[in-house]
Amino acid sequence: MACLLSFCLCTFGFLKLFFAAIVYYIELLYHIPRSWFRPSGNILVIFEEKGGDPTKISFSRRKISGLCGHFAEDYPLFGKEPSEYKNKRNKATVNLKCPKSTRISTVRFASFGTPAGTCGSFSLGDCHDPHSISIVEKVCLNKNECAIELTEESFDKSLCPGATKKLAVEVACS
Repeated sequence: MACLLSFCLCTFGFLKLFFAAIVYYIELLYHIPRSWFRPSGNILVIFEEKGGDPTKISFSRRKISGLCGHFAEDYPLFGKEPSEYKNKRNKATVNLKCPKSTRISTVRFASFGTPAGTCGSFSLGDCHDPHSISIVEKVCLNKNECAIELTEESFDKSLCPGATKKLAVEVACS
């Protein structure tokens, strides 16, 4: 009896893990970034194994008009030795690159400090370097791509002692 109960619990545990993996995979397949949605009039078409008439729908291309970057000053530089940090051969950097034939035309948001939110909905936190936008504009405006380094020369790292500071940037490409 104990052996049968143990087998059932083991099988149940396996099935639970199996179905959790399937749910995760389905969520991964059907994930649609929030930034793709309009305030209203969104249509989502999902083709399953059976049914659906592809002749009754139309598709439109998504044109990327903006980019975001979000980086913390304490983010480890993956795979680098501590001596390389001290030599400043590798610096914490936010890299932005617009699609071909477009340039960074506007800096929609930039904050070095404790910004909140995600791409498309960033907001100022309790700590903010007021020069953030002008620094990002100087480095990125009218360029196809740019790299914003988190350095003492660029941003006021003495701002809000004890807080882990981040740089959040959102730009428009046109």
